[in-house]
Amino acid sequence: MFYTTGYTDKNVKDLPNLLENLDAVLVDIRFSPNSRQIVWTKNYLSLLLKKRYSHIPQLGNRAFKEGKIQIQNLELGIRLITSLEYNAVLLCACKKLNECHRFVVRTELQKRGFEVEELESWQINLPTLF
Repeated sequence: MFYTTGYTDKNVKDLPNLLENLDAVLVDIRFSPNSRQIVWTKNYLSLLLKKRYSHIPQLGNRAFKEGKIQIQNLELGIRLITSLEYNAVLLCACKKLNECHRFVVRTELQKRGFEVEELESWQINLPTLF
């Protein structure tokens, strides 16, 4: 199962629990996994999440600074993520799916028969007992 999400307006502290509950790894699909906020950098995320973090720059948008969408190597990136043995949460910075390169990745996965769900919230709703 694949999930997509953007980290804008999200709390990095919610990630470990989210990944645990989804039995998933976080796949950073930013071309350049840097941020003005240290908690969204590759180094921080890999320290926080350890084996549950992976960066696949092939699915990154190499034209993001120009305001266009141009995936670095869509075919290779899709092959890499579909070979994972875990569920994957595909992460980038963008808040809105329809304005982001992850929409292109999501569409390609769906064309190939994979189920993809957008995670708008990172809060896990556990069933109530009463």
